[in-house]
Amino acid sequence: MDQMTKVLTDEVKEDKKITELLVKNGLVFTGDGFQEMTIRIVDDKIADLVEGEAGPILETKENMIDASGCLVVPGFIDAHVHFNDPGRTEWEGIETGSRAAAMGGTTTIFDMPLNCSPSTINLENLLNKKEYLTSLSHIDYALWGGMTATNLHNRQELAQMSEGVIAWKSFMSESGIDDFQHLSPQDLKKAMQAAKEHEKILALHAEWEQDIVKLTAINKQHPWRNERIAYLASRPILAEERAVSYALELAAKYGTALHFVHISSPKVIGLIEEAKKSGVNVTVETCPHYLVFDEEDFLREGAILKCAPPLRPRKEVEGLWECMASGMIDTIGSDHSPCLYSMKETNSIWDAWGGIQGVQFTWLPMLDEALKRKIPLKQILPLGTSNVADRFRIAGRKGRISPGLDADLVFISLDETTIASKESFGFRNVYSPYEGRVFSTRVKKTMLRGKVIYDDQNGVTNEKMGVCL
Repeated sequence: MDQMTKVLTDEVKEDKKITELLVKNGLVFTGDGFQEMTIRIVDDKIADLVEGEAGPILETKENMIDASGCLVVPGFIDAHVHFNDPGRTEWEGIETGSRAAAMGGTTTIFDMPLNCSPSTINLENLLNKKEYLTSLSHIDYALWGGMTATNLHNRQELAQMSEGVIAWKSFMSESGIDDFQHLSPQDLKKAMQAAKEHEKILALHAEWEQDIVKLTAINKQHPWRNERIAYLASRPILAEERAVSYALELAAKYGTALHFVHISSPKVIGLIEEAKKSGVNVTVETCPHYLVFDEEDFLREGAILKCAPPLRPRKEVEGLWECMASGMIDTIGSDHSPCLYSMKETNSIWDAWGGIQGVQFTWLPMLDEALKRKIPLKQILPLGTSNVADRFRIAGRKGRISPGLDADLVFISLDETTIASKESFGFRNVYSPYEGRVFSTRVKKTMLRGKVIYDDQNGVTNEKMGVCL
């Protein structure tokens, strides 16, 4: 190599600033289990997984991260959050929401199309939201599009939106947001057809609206009745069952890819499992709060645990874990739905905002419960990693520790505890039903695309390097 070529080559290397990093001494999740391996990261991608020594690069303090004593797992993907940006940032915002997520080991979120204001139900709102969120997030993100009773007629605009959203979201019951209208049974047929045309998943909040309206009216008639019991009675499992059954019939008819969010009952999951076996393209999510809390917790704690569908009896919680152990649940999503605390402190449970702040505490209770119930972690971890990536077509970037994918990693200690105290919360509004809980696991570090964005000693970095997928 002549001197000029060497100078030019060195300039190119300097300009690109190629970085190499080793993650050593951890037990790395391979999909089939855990293995002691070295992960070699080049720039923001996983380059190699090596048993033993990592190869030719010189190990220094600057380019080696010691994962001793930790499980090293893929960064978690939470396909169900409401970060409320833009328009209701005082409820959360992507800056604080992504901070809390990173603290819990989540490196990618899918932000729902409602609770921001305006809702993401047309192309202008979608483009404005994308622009607004730029450079605000600590972690990577994708955006849901909303398919509602008011935008179904505009098929051309929906087709344009489909290019920029991860999937579609619709409600079969009132959403609680004025500009996000639920779908009637007839509307749902059109939504199924549109989603099929776009080759996008249609996710459904599945509760039968007519049942809820009727039962709510009945249960509000007696003001002396315990309001919390009345709220539970207004949204029974039967309303979920009826909505899911109807949607499954339509999905089978139209060939739509369907995803049910926050299913709360093993009976309903059984219906979905039967549909899968018959060839329906369907997946199901449940949430940590349906696996940790029950209706007795709601009756005792009140609005801080109000959600829809509501928490269920303990036998339903145990049934969900049986479904989990049997492989019938596909994904776990936090359904992080924050608000001002004043919106929980209402005189009537009917007026309180329904939603749970939990994105920071999605995986600590999941891992705790799995370990306690002797469910192998290799069975639980894909519900927040590879299963989500596969279903939503981002497996070329996310969801596994594999060469060529983004170096999104979480270091988890099984030998240290985490106390969910107010001082530890990353949320904008400092409250959560998880407050006071002690978890037997701890997130030590979170890495996004090869950079440590959180460690338990220094907190979340100031850099906001999250990008829209």
